[in-house]
Amino acid sequence: MVAPMHAPGPVIDAAATAAPTPAQAGLYAEQRRKGFGRLRFSPSLEREYRQHMRQDQRISALICSATALAIWLAFMALDLWRLDLHRELAERHYDVWITVTLRLVVLTILLLLIQRLASRGRNEGKPPSPSYPWLSFLALVLIGTSSAISANVMKLRDLAHADMAQFVIIIAVFLPVGMTFRQSLGAATLIAVATALLGGVMLDPSHMREHIRLSTLVFFAVFVGAVGAYLREYAQRDQFLLRRLLHHYAMFDALTGIGNRRFFEQHAATALLQAQREGAGVVLAILDVDHFKKFNDRYGHQTGDLALSLVARSLRTGLRRPMDLAARLGGEEFGLLLYGTGPEQAQVLLDSIVAAIVELAIPHDSSATAPHLTVSIGAACFDGHETLQSLYRRADAVLYESKTGGRNRAGLDWPRSVVALASRRPQTRRRN
Repeated sequence: MVAPMHAPGPVIDAAATAAPTPAQAGLYAEQRRKGFGRLRFSPSLEREYRQHMRQDQRISALICSATALAIWLAFMALDLWRLDLHRELAERHYDVWITVTLRLVVLTILLLLIQRLASRGRNEGKPPSPSYPWLSFLALVLIGTSSAISANVMKLRDLAHADMAQFVIIIAVFLPVGMTFRQSLGAATLIAVATALLGGVMLDPSHMREHIRLSTLVFFAVFVGAVGAYLREYAQRDQFLLRRLLHHYAMFDALTGIGNRRFFEQHAATALLQAQREGAGVVLAILDVDHFKKFNDRYGHQTGDLALSLVARSLRTGLRRPMDLAARLGGEEFGLLLYGTGPEQAQVLLDSIVAAIVELAIPHDSSATAPHLTVSIGAACFDGHETLQSLYRRADAVLYESKTGGRNRAGLDWPRSVVALASRRPQTRRRN
């Protein structure tokens, strides 16, 4: 059986269509390929990862902080029971003064940290504060330092003390409280160094052998905890990149690099809800490439794919507002969403898109409309309360009218309520 012969395709520069994926998705794939043995991404990805980590670990950090606060209050109560604070402070025992001061400082930091974490939970749209991992870092270092001083104070007075508290604190440093591996390792190392130095300065020779043994074990605990934390963060970073890539593959069209139908519908539904709250104008448009089946039959599917990529790039270039969106709904059909746009502005923009496709000058000898590739657009203005399905049906009906009316044109449905609303709403100037 002989394969059908296609006519020579129109001259389309394949390099000009090179936007198969958004740049960010390329960064995810490139980072996975290069690896991240030092637990560090490229600067832009590192910022994105840390913001994701702060959001992802906010609840666990809040639970850990609340638990630390309860334990800290218990230690403060224990200090009151074990020490005669009034006498110790009156006799100007500076080690006790320092212990009490650090206890109060840590209490203040823990309360501030909990307040930051809890307030971000009440503001769903707000990302977690970038400062909370550093508050966690500071709280943990001061907790470890204060505990070491307190234990030394108790040893010098032959009172009950808990050396094991240092090991528990080292474990807590590597819990998921929003810090990176480097921050956790730095905090644990500072605690271990402080434990060793404070004991060497504060304790008498009779306690030194025990102190050296404790310091050695604390450093060993830092090493073991660091190995586990490294492996955990490496896995977290890999999962972060993989989830981002999978989300991209699920939401973006592989051929054109713009959003697919799923992404378009999710974005449009969110835009309509926001428009209802803000009283903003929204226009949904459906764009169809005219006589595209004949184009594929004439020039072949590979050339057809290049043509679709050029159309997608032209659409993406024409949309400048953050909430505007172009997506491929399937085949040769594209969806457009224009946010904060009145009917007059939308009509001008849609007409300019039709003209921009004509200016691509992609030859189409089989078209009954023009000797080059053209598109037809049907659009509808959001009336302020209808569903996405209703808006889509109205846009589709206008698209049918554009195609039966000669193609290579853009039609727009303006409900009376939208016209009245647009006349009262101040119009913002679009950047074209």
